[in-house]
Amino acid sequence: MWTGLLIKNIKVFIRHRLANPMVIGIDVGGTNTDAAIVGDEIVTVKLPNEEGIGGILKKLSDYSDLKREKVIVSTSLPLNLILSKFNESKTLTLLIPGPGLNYASIGKIVQGFVNHRGDIVENIDEKEIRDAFKEKADNVAIASKFSVRNAEIEYRVLEIAKDYFDEKVIALSHHIGMLNFPLRANTTVVNAKLSKTVYELTDLIKSYTGDFFYYKGDGGIIPYQMALKNPSELYNSSSAAVAVGAYYLTKEKNALVLDIGGTTTDFVVLENGMPKIAEKIEIMGRKTLIRCVDSFSIPFGGDSVVEDGKLKPCREDRALAFGGSKFTLTDALNCIGYDIGDSKVSRRAGKETLGDVKNAESIVDSYIHMVSEAIKSVEAERIIGTGYLAKILTPIIAKKANVSFLIPEHSEAANAVGVAVSKISLTLYARFDTEIGRVTFNGIIESSPFKQGSLPEDDEFVDAAIKKVRDIALSYGAVEEEVKDVKVIYFNAYTVVRGGIKRGKIADVIVQIEPGISSVLV
Repeated sequence: MWTGLLIKNIKVFIRHRLANPMVIGIDVGGTNTDAAIVGDEIVTVKLPNEEGIGGILKKLSDYSDLKREKVIVSTSLPLNLILSKFNESKTLTLLIPGPGLNYASIGKIVQGFVNHRGDIVENIDEKEIRDAFKEKADNVAIASKFSVRNAEIEYRVLEIAKDYFDEKVIALSHHIGMLNFPLRANTTVVNAKLSKTVYELTDLIKSYTGDFFYYKGDGGIIPYQMALKNPSELYNSSSAAVAVGAYYLTKEKNALVLDIGGTTTDFVVLENGMPKIAEKIEIMGRKTLIRCVDSFSIPFGGDSVVEDGKLKPCREDRALAFGGSKFTLTDALNCIGYDIGDSKVSRRAGKETLGDVKNAESIVDSYIHMVSEAIKSVEAERIIGTGYLAKILTPIIAKKANVSFLIPEHSEAANAVGVAVSKISLTLYARFDTEIGRVTFNGIIESSPFKQGSLPEDDEFVDAAIKKVRDIALSYGAVEEEVKDVKVIYFNAYTVVRGGIKRGKIADVIVQIEPGISSVLV
């Protein structure tokens, strides 16, 4: 069924395609892979995950040259699966903190030190590093305390690590771009565990698209090259995508987005047109520097299995109505009068599995009750229904929860729409030191825009950081309008005085091109 719908929708799109920009957004969910083709019109398509992202890319490539189009991919599912097996892959964590606090609880401490100014004051001991790499591990995390001010020492360790490990399983901490060393080290461990999966997925996508973008957990997009260096940025991206898609399709700025999937039902708060964001997400009991949408879920969806007359918090296969082998919530809906997929198959199985139709009503009611209670717990006043059962269930849920509701067009693939309509979002950590004539951007030393010994005004430091982050974004295909507004997240500057003479200034600046809707598609 899904394949036929995919081909039909793409043919409709091809007939009506105009010359304006077109973007393809793809979201890999727990049950289905959704795609949205957004240009003058919006066309959405859906495939079961048995076909996977490779399957949907292959079919899309039959109708459009993906290497010429802008393609954005959201990949929460594979990342979440890896993290659910967090301790099954062994990470060798090498820490280069220098003198000070004891970080032995995080990883193995080795010689070497970059001071707070970004100077290497103690080099690594190559023999010590090589001995450490003789330990068997699945992946490697390398973190130097002040590497965001000078990443050279991490790169020296990386060169040795490549003699023992594939570079695709090695993560460096400076790519995260924040100073907090314990949390940066924890995030680097997450990146090490995710790295190989994201590399392999990237290779698959590139075989169809060439260059493309990944969708981040905060509602923005980044070039795939950046995601390979900091894959934790993709964490929880599907929830961010459905919230942005819900806003784009309804223009409702403040609401609770309800995403009824096959495996789970997710809830995301929209605030002023963007998903509510959580900072310093905790993974397996350790705080990280991951920043992503603040969402919550219940483990029930359209493919949740019905056993012994009760709805179970698990998905084992597609609904019988869609050719699967398990009687599910979707099949129970068909038993009480709805027409989803092959409803006759559901009703025949329902007579054998449930007997009286009232038992099917009880199953559906239990799901409605759980969702409505979740809505009440956050005191929502309005919900936006998305997901493939949204048109059927949202009105019932809203009535039970006593809230108003909206169901947008393309609600079944609002997540993919959100992916397609979002713009590039980058964060840059800049360290300026005019006494020694050095500037560092995310740990990489570059030519300074200021003369050695100069005393720039604060605004000049900020302007230089903003220019750099804009230049990076433009180099990856962003348009001027999308990088016009840059937010200063952090600023601190002071004058260096020696012998009573002002020798220069040091400034730390963090700037961000914030997530949002692409101006090209507004």
